[in-house]
Amino acid sequence: MPEIPIDLFMFEILPNLTARDVGRYKLVCKERCFFLSTVFFARLHCHKMPSLTKMQFVLITGGIHRPLRTLSYGSANISLTEIVKVPFKTRVEYMMILGSLHGMLCVCLSNTCQLLIWNPLTNAYRNLSIPKKYGFFKVNFDVVGFYVDYLKDYNLLHVVFRRNNQSVYIYPMESQCWRQIKFVKDFILDDQTVNGSCWDYNVALIVRFDVNLETFTKVSFPFDEYEVNFRGSLVNVSDELHFFVLHGAFDVSVDLWKLKDEEWIRILSVPDIDCVPLPIKCFVRYIGSSKKWLLMTDYGDVYEFDLDVRKVDNFYPVINFYALKGAVYSESLMSPNV
Repeated sequence: MPEIPIDLFMFEILPNLTARDVGRYKLVCKERCFFLSTVFFARLHCHKMPSLTKMQFVLITGGIHRPLRTLSYGSANISLTEIVKVPFKTRVEYMMILGSLHGMLCVCLSNTCQLLIWNPLTNAYRNLSIPKKYGFFKVNFDVVGFYVDYLKDYNLLHVVFRRNNQSVYIYPMESQCWRQIKFVKDFILDDQTVNGSCWDYNVALIVRFDVNLETFTKVSFPFDEYEVNFRGSLVNVSDELHFFVLHGAFDVSVDLWKLKDEEWIRILSVPDIDCVPLPIKCFVRYIGSSKKWLLMTDYGDVYEFDLDVRKVDNFYPVINFYALKGAVYSESLMSPNV
């Protein structure tokens, strides 16, 4: 049997392994360990990642004796899998996941307000907080965006709200130095990145941040922007922005919108429901196929939302596990310490 060319093996076969399999290969093949540990290979593997691994839902527990666990979501079953060990000193109940990108999570420690970037698979992490200066996140006030710019550098966008003043800072992972950019009044950002832009919503507007030009623009609402009783989530599905909205306080209706060519298209509508099994506060995270979504409430309840079932019972309880917050991510080899 002819030998496999080394270039084919290194640049085509190895990048198509799962992150865990690459880790196992490094243990048995020491001579290629250096190459497999480079940023170049991590980026190459990350490019192949969407076709490699299923998504996972990270659950943060709320008590001292409750460990951090991973909710594994696949086509066959849904289950709580392994316990994840945290490499930095903190108590689990202080952890909040603010965003995720390419296997790395942006984490806030609510007791100290510190911001960290952490890869749960490799356990590599970086503390972005500079004492008395930058990188301190105020829960319920600040927001962050995690994105890749045109130079292929990973960046964290931090919008700071202090005493009626707003400012915006960017932390490039390569230069490892915070810098300030111009901000537009009343514009708010979040951790969703779609087509090179970060997005978020509030009761009045939706805004877009261009990660290459570093500018802000307003996007129209898909419905009456002055509506009072609505809750929703912005979600990136196949690099398209979706808006999941719950209308009403008692008789709740559900809409799912998609932004196409700067216009909102309603792709799903569930009429008034006497009792939707979702508390007032919830957020949705896309997972699996385009027809399967996961919703997680602030109380740690997780629901599956089936877009193919257009009736009231299309909310399926998945699992109840007390949690503060979670995020969807794919396991990768990307390191915060590039």
